[in-house]
Amino acid sequence: MNRLQKIIAARGYCSRRKAEELMAQGRVKVNGNVITEMGSSFEDDVEIAIDNKPLVSDNEKYYYLFHKPRMVVTTLQDPQDRRTVADFFKSEKVRLYPVGRLDYDVSGALIMTNDGEFADYIMHPRYGIRKTYQALCQGKVSKYQIRKLMSGVNIDDDNYFTKALDAGILKYDEETDTSIIFLIISEGRKHHVKKMLIAADIVLEKLKRIAIEFLNIADVPSGKYRPLKPHEIKALYGIFKGQRRN
Repeated sequence: MNRLQKIIAARGYCSRRKAEELMAQGRVKVNGNVITEMGSSFEDDVEIAIDNKPLVSDNEKYYYLFHKPRMVVTTLQDPQDRRTVADFFKSEKVRLYPVGRLDYDVSGALIMTNDGEFADYIMHPRYGIRKTYQALCQGKVSKYQIRKLMSGVNIDDDNYFTKALDAGILKYDEETDTSIIFLIISEGRKHHVKKMLIAADIVLEKLKRIAIEFLNIADVPSGKYRPLKPHEIKALYGIFKGQRRN
């Protein structure tokens, strides 16, 4: 017997967190009955329907590193009919979903998979998965502002304290009066990096996530993706087994 959200994730439909959202919305049925209780447990082969569509198991797992373009929504459907990440994976034979999110106007590295358990690991705060961002900013960013990002800033209404694991200035262009900086974080509140830059008095023009841990999109063109290699998947699982914390 396993909890329903875990069974849904194991069948590759979505992560456990997303499954819980679907259950709360009354969109999940077991043997024809709507299930909203998060503690509900069933046999692994139970009949499940989501939005009245049968949920079958896909034992083969797929993992991709996707270079999300700007102006693409990190969801499978969008009520405003904007392009979504799912539009780039229509040729794949399985349903894939994004691990975590990138803002509509942010480009860069995004993992796509049908492995719900893997997705839960990647998104769980306790493992401190490191994300590297590159930001194009107005004016000349100072060393003081970089130190501020690394020593820590407060964001959101609850004055949440957060700091970059590393940060630095990559380039200053006098002609355009813009700076390119990088920063590495292991947290993921909504608009996290944008809020950190605001707190450090840095004016952002464009943001890109260039890496998730050792997965870099330097060799993946915008709008394209590549499968993760077996040793990359194994290395990511190694982080989970070590239960890294920052």
